[in-house]
Amino acid sequence: MTSSVGITNESNFVKELDNKKFGELNRNLQFFLLYLFPNMDKKKKFHCYLTENFIKPDIVIYQDQEYRYVSLKYGSADTLHNENIKTFIQFLRECGISKESLRTYLLYHFGDGTLDGSGERRMNSVTVRYMYDEQIKKMNGEFNSSKEFVKKFAERVMAQGVNLQAARAQYIYHGDPEGGTFISIEAFMKHVEKKNYSFMQNCVHIGPFVLRPHARYAGKKIQNNDRRFTVTVTYSNFVNEMIFIQSHYDFPYERK
Repeated sequence: MTSSVGITNESNFVKELDNKKFGELNRNLQFFLLYLFPNMDKKKKFHCYLTENFIKPDIVIYQDQEYRYVSLKYGSADTLHNENIKTFIQFLRECGISKESLRTYLLYHFGDGTLDGSGERRMNSVTVRYMYDEQIKKMNGEFNSSKEFVKKFAERVMAQGVNLQAARAQYIYHGDPEGGTFISIEAFMKHVEKKNYSFMQNCVHIGPFVLRPHARYAGKKIQNNDRRFTVTVTYSNFVNEMIFIQSHYDFPYERK
């Protein structure tokens, strides 16, 4: 999804929801709001606004003093998070990840034989995986040895982001105002808790989240150096996972 499409989709939600009563909304948005506000007053108006940039919730929906913070996804939605390599390494360090794994991740990320991206020869992903195969397997083992760590990373990727002072997303919605799938962060965490990710042998991952550099520019001229220092987090088939989570862990009108 391009940023312009995403911004348009966010604006469309505000347009369709803000200053509207329940009966003025389409069936899809009615269904969504019944989930968010089971004790709503259908005679009162809802309000909706866009959040600031670079935080996880994209829109806030509220009625009276009840606020719901929603992260919107659209299109393939497989890329869920980006952050600078420095803040990511600091996060791993604060979570108790070993120096050996930190070193392995930096070698994997930069793919130029250095820990800071200063190498002259940048290798492609296949070469990097082959060269550091044993170290990466060991690192993956440490990354996925604790469900608590996986859940803490999931919270960072899906709900809180890097800024601990920013607003936290409570719900994820994929689609547009006319139709979509939605789950709570709570349900997503239940899914992460129950599922085993040991089958993910051919990638660097923390639970279901695959980690990679935004760009290495192997054998190419560097076009955007910031991308070399950005960690990109993806989740394969995320939309299908949302549908599974909604049906197994998140039941509209029956949340406890």
